[in-house]
Amino acid sequence: MTDTGFAVEMERKAREFIDRLIAERVLSGDLYRDDRNFKPWYSPRGVIDEGVGGVGCVLIGVNPGGCPGEHDPTTNERRWERSMDDDHPFNAYIDEKWERKKMGEAPLQRAVQKVFKALYRDERKSKLKLRNTVCFNVCPIRTHDTSCIPEGLWKESVDWCLEVLERLKPKHVICIGNGEETKSPWAAMKRKNGFKELHEPSWKIGKVRLKYGEFNTETLARTSVIGLRHLSYEEYVPTTIKLLNRHRHEMKLPESVRC
Repeated sequence: MTDTGFAVEMERKAREFIDRLIAERVLSGDLYRDDRNFKPWYSPRGVIDEGVGGVGCVLIGVNPGGCPGEHDPTTNERRWERSMDDDHPFNAYIDEKWERKKMGEAPLQRAVQKVFKALYRDERKSKLKLRNTVCFNVCPIRTHDTSCIPEGLWKESVDWCLEVLERLKPKHVICIGNGEETKSPWAAMKRKNGFKELHEPSWKIGKVRLKYGEFNTETLARTSVIGLRHLSYEEYVPTTIKLLNRHRHEMKLPESVRC
């Protein structure tokens, strides 16, 4: 494992606040020191390191799902260290096997692929864009669901996530989850001073709302943020895509999203 680079630096910072929370007895050491539950990135380190200082687009989830302690700890290293292929860098939403499904065929994986296809109108191009998008989670620790994330861990994770964004300086952020009062990437973005919600209340069909905002700070100048209803709800994915298509011009999509 390489011990240099931005991705490794941020992994160390994540482990530091996890160790501190364990020492403060906010977290259980056995669960949170288990490498099988530590998964900050869904992209290889090479994609993340190349994005520092001006990446086009990032995709942010809440935290790794699944059952804590039931994953192969060597999978992370194989994924993060996989050699960069100019055409097909590894991406967890395409290349991993989740929920005992075929590679890239779990519901959330299929939903993310469908959203990128809607953004780029071309399946081959959309998969290449997804492979070159920096993908990570607000919270780097696996839990059964978001209700299992302690408040202390969530607060530290939000600060860590925002530091990642400030270093990457993306033009666009896509949030998988736009709840206001829940643990979601959208809620994490709203924690930062300088974030302004810009969408209209009419950006809604039934129970599905598309949210849109913008950072205007020294470190994140005019970074746009798209908040999607969490894509694990398969029945809402077609409506989410309909909303993206309806408002793509107001959000300057897809031309301005250069991942």
